[in-house]
Amino acid sequence: MRCAFDHVQIPPGKFIPVAEKTGLVTRLGEWSLLQGALQARYLQEAGFPTKVAINVSRAQLVSPKFAKALHAALICANVPPELIELELTESLFMDISETVQKNLRDSIDTGITLSIDDFGTGYSCLANLKDIPASKLKLDRSFVTVLPEDERALAVVKAVTQLGRDLGMTVVAEGCENTQQREALLDAGVDAIQGFIYARPMPEQQLLA
Repeated sequence: MRCAFDHVQIPPGKFIPVAEKTGLVTRLGEWSLLQGALQARYLQEAGFPTKVAINVSRAQLVSPKFAKALHAALICANVPPELIELELTESLFMDISETVQKNLRDSIDTGITLSIDDFGTGYSCLANLKDIPASKLKLDRSFVTVLPEDERALAVVKAVTQLGRDLGMTVVAEGCENTQQREALLDAGVDAIQGFIYARPMPEQQLLA
C-alpha cells in the first residue's frame, strides 16, 4: 500500500526540541551546514555571490567533530568560506569549555564569520560583548515588534546600535513586519533590517528570481 503525504511545513520551534531529545540535532546540524554551503555556491554560480547564514546549536559546538563537519561542508560545496556565516546565541560565545572555544577559533581561522543571534534575550552581558569574536550583532525581534510605540525599546535599540558600531560590528534588526517599524529602525541607525516586510521564507528558485 502506498501512502501519499501533502507537503507540510513544520516551524523550527516544534521540530528542534524533538531533534534535541532524540539526539538527531547534531545530524540535522551537519545537514544544515552542507545545505547552506551548497546554497552559497548556487547563488555564486548564478552571479549573485551572497553570504549565507547558518544557525549552529550548542549540541554541534560541544562536539569535537564540528570542525571536521564544517570543513567537509566547505569542501563538498566547493565554496569560499567568506560566503558562510555562522549564527550563534550569546550563551555559546560565553561557553568557556575547551571544545566550544576551539571550534569557534577553528571557524574563524577557516575564514568564516560569526554573528550573535537573538541579542538581548536573556544572556546579554555588556562586559563580555567586547570579547566576543563576532562581526555581526542581530537584535532580537522582541525589541522590534513593539516599535514605534515603545519608546524604551527604541532607546535600547539606539544604544545597542551605537555600541555595536563602536565595537566594529554590523547591527541587524530582526523581525521587522511593517513600515512603521522600519522607519523607527532606520531612525535608530541600524545597519540592516530583516523580516517579513521584505520577504518570507521561499524556495531557492523563487529567491533567485
